[in-house]
Amino acid sequence: MVAGKREEEEEWRRYLTPERFEVLAHLEPWAEAHMLPLLKPADEAWQPSDLLPDAAALGADGFHQACLDLRARAEGVPDAQLVCLVGNMVTEEALPTYQSMSNRFEATRDTTGADGTAWARWIRGWSAEENRHGDVLSRYMSLSGRLDMRQVERTVHRLIASGMAMHAPASSYHGFVYVAFQERATSISHGNMARQVGAHGDASLARICGAIAADEKRHEAAYTRVVAKLFELDPDATVRAMAYMMRRRITMPAALMEDGRDTDLFAHYAAAAQQAGVYTASDYRGILEHLIRQWRVEELAAGLSSEGRRARDYVCALPEKIRRMEEKAHDRVRKEPTPVTFSWIFNRPVSVILP
Repeated sequence: MVAGKREEEEEWRRYLTPERFEVLAHLEPWAEAHMLPLLKPADEAWQPSDLLPDAAALGADGFHQACLDLRARAEGVPDAQLVCLVGNMVTEEALPTYQSMSNRFEATRDTTGADGTAWARWIRGWSAEENRHGDVLSRYMSLSGRLDMRQVERTVHRLIASGMAMHAPASSYHGFVYVAFQERATSISHGNMARQVGAHGDASLARICGAIAADEKRHEAAYTRVVAKLFELDPDATVRAMAYMMRRRITMPAALMEDGRDTDLFAHYAAAAQQAGVYTASDYRGILEHLIRQWRVEELAAGLSSEGRRARDYVCALPEKIRRMEEKAHDRVRKEPTPVTFSWIFNRPVSVILP
């Protein structure tokens, strides 16, 4: 087991070489031209106060009425969607972990905290945009009166303290593949949430989730573009990095969440998201299929080593393998839903199908 871990570490550490760093340095002017324009200046970006009742703008009576209206609409949101909403919010609130993750990527990190490189300005600008997501969701949930905010806040606190396990933690190649996948996953999750709560009559929450999904879509575009450029410049190393990450699965960044009561909180949240159709195993497969198409992985040929060809074949065969696993799971005797209590919603149960 120790030898296996050593080999795994040696595999990704091969990316911490002058040759790989030179590729990334060559890409910095490209990042300036093709990534930074996807960020919105603060004066143009939406802010949480644009999407929620503002006491200063509405006055005491107007603010009070707006809050009553918000609470009335929130009453229509089912508990299953509330659980998914909290899981999404907790994930967003752990932003300090994600910024520190990006600053571990060699050759693209912000070495001083105020570097002028395109990579460093992207990390800070991306973080500034992401910071609004957990903020607006937290404010909405406080105003809605539907949630035990102390338990929600304790979950956020614990998640940031626990951190996040990251495969190949210092490699930009691996990290960019991970973030491209993850940004698309969060866009899908928030987009599905927007549609579902809108159907239940909460137009305010639907607007909030839709605004977050649109941000995530821009961020997805940036990371998808940079990985596409790596495939163009260094196809062998890039497809091997993609295969490395997919063999270990793209795990959600909030996998270490816990609330001090439920030792399997993340698994239960994931089961609720699957059951509600907010984020599913089929979405995971669909993201992989999308990225294979976007990066034209099946077309890779020139410049691939034998290891690179094996990596390409593995990645391209993976969606069908996942599909077969889904079909087998569907064909098995269906499990009965299990009621799982969530402290976030005052220990009310939500019925989920556990793995």
